[in-house]
Amino acid sequence: MASLRDIRRHIRSVVNIKKITKTMEMVSAARMHKATAALFASRPYAQLAWNLLLDLSLKTEREFHPLLQTRPIKNVLIVLLTSDRGLCGAFNMNLINQALKLVTDKDRFKFLTVGKKGRDFLMRRGYNVIAEFTGLAAPVPFLQVVPIAQIVIEDYTRYLTDEVYIVYSNFISNLIQRPAILKLLPLKREQTAPGVSSPFIYEPSAQEVVSTLIPKIIEYEIYAALLELQASEFTARMIAMKNATENAERLISDLVLTYNKARQESITKELTELSTARAVIERL
Repeated sequence: MASLRDIRRHIRSVVNIKKITKTMEMVSAARMHKATAALFASRPYAQLAWNLLLDLSLKTEREFHPLLQTRPIKNVLIVLLTSDRGLCGAFNMNLINQALKLVTDKDRFKFLTVGKKGRDFLMRRGYNVIAEFTGLAAPVPFLQVVPIAQIVIEDYTRYLTDEVYIVYSNFISNLIQRPAILKLLPLKREQTAPGVSSPFIYEPSAQEVVSTLIPKIIEYEIYAALLELQASEFTARMIAMKNATENAERLISDLVLTYNKARQESITKELTELSTARAVIERL
């Protein structure tokens, strides 16, 4: 059995860890509230933008704009969104595994990564990472998304990529965050969202509107996916740190019980030794 000094030292170290995890839980909760507020504010706009895009695609020849064109799939770009930091359970690995499900041939698939965790994983395993973005603020400012969208648009318009997917985490609630895949290019929507039935009126024409609107929609879809990711990341980290704090509390309780038992055994042993010594002295 460990000595009393070792047990006390173990208790102190676990108490210190508990303080850290509790602090990280509170910080993650505060950042989660900011991220979810930005997310909920952006969702109606993102939904309306998709509906507007669908209406435009029905009124515009797909050959009119290069981002609407469909062609044989030779090269695929995957925009993988992960976090820069860990300590959020299986959050990042779930996203990476979701992205790798799309990969059938390393030579035809390439990645644009946002976040250190996804970048490091892919580079260690020899995947083609054409660009990386790290250290984005939270909630992410829209201007930080523009360079990401520019790379995606340029890669597609230069025929270097024939299909683009975004892999991100869909924030459903504080308890549920699911990896999701969004087909970003070629721009296409199968059906309108429920609750939107009013026709759009375009001035001067749908063709002129689409050339300006499509790049903006791509930027905003990436922006919305990043907000979903950040809200999910902070929620996952908050839950992970909450579980770590509770585990530390249980471990402290077990260690205190072990310490008390060891101390009681030590006292009993000393009393037995004293009683034995006294009996020996009385016999002399």
